[in-house]
Amino acid sequence: METRTRKRLLLIGGAVAVALVAAILILASQANRILERELRKALGENFAVESLVLGWNRIEANGPRLMQDGRVTAQARRIVLRPEFLSLLKSGLSVASVVIEEPFLAVEIDERGQWVSPALPGEKPAAASASAPGPVSVGRVEIRQGALTLVDRRRPEPNRVELRKIDLVLEGLAYPLRDAPSAFDVRVEIADGPVTGSASGSGTVQFGTLALNGRFEGRGLALPGTAGGEPAARVEAVRFAAASEGAQGPLTLSDLVLVKPALRVQTDRQGKVVSPLPAAAPEPQKGKAKEGEDAKASLPVVVKNLRVEGGDLLYLDGKVSRPPHPVRVTDIEMTADRLAFPADGSNTAWRLSARLPGPRGTGVLNASGTTALKTLDTGAAGSLRGLDLTAVKPYLLKKGDVDISRGFLDMDVDLAIRNRMLKAPVRSVLRDLQFPAGKGLADRFLGVPRSLVISALETGNNRIELDFVVEGSLDNPRFSLQESMVSRLAVGLAKRLGLGVVETGESLIVPGGRVLKGVGDAMKRLLK
Repeated sequence: METRTRKRLLLIGGAVAVALVAAILILASQANRILERELRKALGENFAVESLVLGWNRIEANGPRLMQDGRVTAQARRIVLRPEFLSLLKSGLSVASVVIEEPFLAVEIDERGQWVSPALPGEKPAAASASAPGPVSVGRVEIRQGALTLVDRRRPEPNRVELRKIDLVLEGLAYPLRDAPSAFDVRVEIADGPVTGSASGSGTVQFGTLALNGRFEGRGLALPGTAGGEPAARVEAVRFAAASEGAQGPLTLSDLVLVKPALRVQTDRQGKVVSPLPAAAPEPQKGKAKEGEDAKASLPVVVKNLRVEGGDLLYLDGKVSRPPHPVRVTDIEMTADRLAFPADGSNTAWRLSARLPGPRGTGVLNASGTTALKTLDTGAAGSLRGLDLTAVKPYLLKKGDVDISRGFLDMDVDLAIRNRMLKAPVRSVLRDLQFPAGKGLADRFLGVPRSLVISALETGNNRIELDFVVEGSLDNPRFSLQESMVSRLAVGLAKRLGLGVVETGESLIVPGGRVLKGVGDAMKRLLK
C-alpha cells in the first residue's frame, strides 16, 4: 500500500510540475505577444522596427525608430524588454525591465516653449481616446551609450545642446506619470552647447511633481569663448547635493564645491562686458506676456555652503587701455553660507582670499563680512598686502604722469553699505616707490610732483602712509569704487605732502581756482 501511494504521489506531483511549467511557458509566450501588441499600440503608426525576436521571457526590437514628418526623431540599435508574467491580468502594458542600447533622441522646442518633437503618445485629441493605450509601467530602465540633441528655438543661436555616451539606470517608471519616487543613476558627456564636459548624478526623482533628491558631479566643464580661443569659463570639478519638493521650487543646492574654476572677462571701451556673453531669450512682444511667466522664469534657488577652491580670474579691461589691460587674480578661495536667487532679505556670511600677481611681486587679498544680496547692505573688512603697482599702472597713471618701475601698496578697508550708500575708511601705505631716470611730460605721480614724492619717501623710511574715506551712492551712475579709490588716494597724497587741497562735495578748491571734475585735473590746475 505504501509503495502504491508513493507511486501515485510521484505521478500526481510530476503531472502538476509539467502543468506548471507548461502554464509558465504559455504565460510567458502570451505576455510577449501582449507586450508586442501593446507596444505597437502605445507608440502608434509612426513606430517602425527592423525585426522583432520573441523569446520565452523577452522580446528584442532591433533597429526601432520613431518617425515624425518624414524624419527620424528617435531610434536605437536594440531594445530588450522583459515582460511581467502577471501582465495578462493587468490593463495596459507592464514591463519588468527595458534595456535600450545606443539610443538617439532629437528634441525640439519652438519659440512658444512648446514641445515640437518627438510627438509623445497620448498627445492627440480626445477623439482617439477609444483606442488609446492603457497605463505603462516599467520596473527598470537601462540606457547604454545613448545620445540626445536639443534645439530650443526660444534662444538665439547657438541654441543646440548635444549629449553623448549617456548611461542611465532608472527604477520604477510609469506613464501616465505618478507621484512616487524613482531611483536614478546617470553618466553623460556634454559634447556641444552652452557648456561642455561630463556630468554624473544619482538619487531619486518623482516625475509627477518633479520632486528631486540627489547628488551630482561635473568634470572638465567649460563655457566656450570666441571661435578658436580659450574657454570663457571652466571648472575642473563641481559637486553638490540637490533637493526640491517640486517644479515650483525652491531648488536647494547644498555643499556646492567648485574646484579650480577659471573665468575670463573682457570689457569694451565703454566698460560693457563683451565676453562671456550669456545667450538671452528674445524679448516677448508687447501684449503677449502671460501671467505667471515671470515666476516661471525665476525658479527659486538656494545655495547652502558654497566653497570655491583654487579659482582664477582674468579681467581684460578695455576701458582703460587698448589692447585691453590684463588683471589676473589667482588662488581664489571663497566660502559663503547661503545664497538665494532671486535674492531675498537674508544675510550671506562670506570669506575671500586671493593673490594678485605682478611683474615685481604678488599681492595678497583677504576679506570677510556679511551681505544682504537683495539690498546689497554690507558690513565687511578687508586687507591688501604687497599689491604690485606696476601691474595696475593704467588705473594710477594719466597721460603725462611719470612712469613707475617699482612700488607696492598696502591697504586696510572697513566697508559699509546701508540704503545703497557706501562708506569705506581706508588706511594705506605707499612703499618702495621707484621711478625711471626719464621724466614724464609733467613729471608727476598721481598729480603730485615726483620730487615731493621722492622727498617724502626718503624721510619716511621709504613709506608714505595715507588715510582717506571713500563715499558714494550705488545709484549714482557716475560713482565707481575703483575710480573713487584712486581719486581719494591722489587727494590723500596731495594733502599728505602739504599741498593744501580743500574739498567741498565733489569739487576741489585749490589756490588759484576751483575745479569741478577730476582729481587729475585738480592737480594740474594746482601745479601750473
